[in-house]
Amino acid sequence: MASQKIRNEKTSISTKNKKVIHTVKKEQRVNNKHYKEHLKFKKYLFYMNYNTKVLLGLFILLGLGIAFVYFMSMTFSITKGKTIKYHDKSAIDYKVYLKDNDFYENKYLDKNMAYVASLIDKININYNYTFEANENSNIDYKYKIIATLYIASMNNDKVFYKNDYELKSETSGEIVNKKIYNIDEEISIDYGEYNTLANKFKSKYAVNTNSYLEVCLQVNERSKQNNSYDVNNTKVSSLKIPLSQQEINIGLDEKTINEEKQFMSDYQIQIVNKDYIYLDIILLILIVLFLIKLIKKMTIMNKKVSKYDRYINRILRGYDRLIVNVKTQPKLEDYNVIKVESFEELIDVRDNTKEPIKYYVITKHLKSEFFITNNNDLYLYVVKETDLNKD
Repeated sequence: MASQKIRNEKTSISTKNKKVIHTVKKEQRVNNKHYKEHLKFKKYLFYMNYNTKVLLGLFILLGLGIAFVYFMSMTFSITKGKTIKYHDKSAIDYKVYLKDNDFYENKYLDKNMAYVASLIDKININYNYTFEANENSNIDYKYKIIATLYIASMNNDKVFYKNDYELKSETSGEIVNKKIYNIDEEISIDYGEYNTLANKFKSKYAVNTNSYLEVCLQVNERSKQNNSYDVNNTKVSSLKIPLSQQEINIGLDEKTINEEKQFMSDYQIQIVNKDYIYLDIILLILIVLFLIKLIKKMTIMNKKVSKYDRYINRILRGYDRLIVNVKTQPKLEDYNVIKVESFEELIDVRDNTKEPIKYYVITKHLKSEFFITNNNDLYLYVVKETDLNKD
């Protein structure tokens, strides 16, 4: 009776396993005809190894990049920067007008002569400033003329007194799409007025002084917003007139401007085809998304132990006696493929068929297969890293 009971239990277990297999066949059997039609595509696209996938991804990324650059060149026109030169210079001319006297027939003396201070009535100064570039420019400029009285020590290391006098109020101007502009201004200096102030200070405080009047043309230049190069200059052209002396026998010291500068203009970008802008944006988004996906995949591969690896290692350790590692993937088109949803279901199949469970790695750390072959049937359990990370 006991042996009969044991035989009945074995028959019941066998029947149960057969029902499991039958259920698996019924619920998991794939359409072999449809499967075979797509098998080659899956084999070469989805079952590539890691290095091949990364290389393919890089080629796709390169193709997207080339397409993006091409359509960007069709969308925008880029004008290369070029060398721009400008030259600014100034000249100072002056005449020294004399008081009535017994010696000079002319009313004035020209520049760079010796002058008797007591005979000087006024000094007329002419400032001429020129800005010239080698291409059309757009510039705002302003200028003024300031006279500064200096009463200093004899060696000029200390200044006793300093005061500014505005002889020409600030004047603004501009050049638009032109290469050159010019400032031409004449100013008259009452020499006696400033000389009297210097002598008064010297006599009142009984100090030896070195006094002079510095008359300056101050020019400020700034590029307009649409100018092709940046100009931000402050220039000074000045004339130094000695004071509080009996004779001015060295002439009048002048400081003029003579400067040349060179710039590299900025690149100019213009939209020539608005229709391609949206395509450029789409390509850029695809490049970014594809790059993120590729980096993510490479990062996952570089992790020490991923969720996928832990799962596979747990199966291999727990069922080592039932699993055989194989180096070749079965030709699925030669079998009636039955997919199972879990490794436990594959264990049930193994218990019934007594066939070993075979383990094949498709892509390291990403995808592998556990399968059992029994006659024309192939029971398949696929493990993918992406599926595990969804859980």
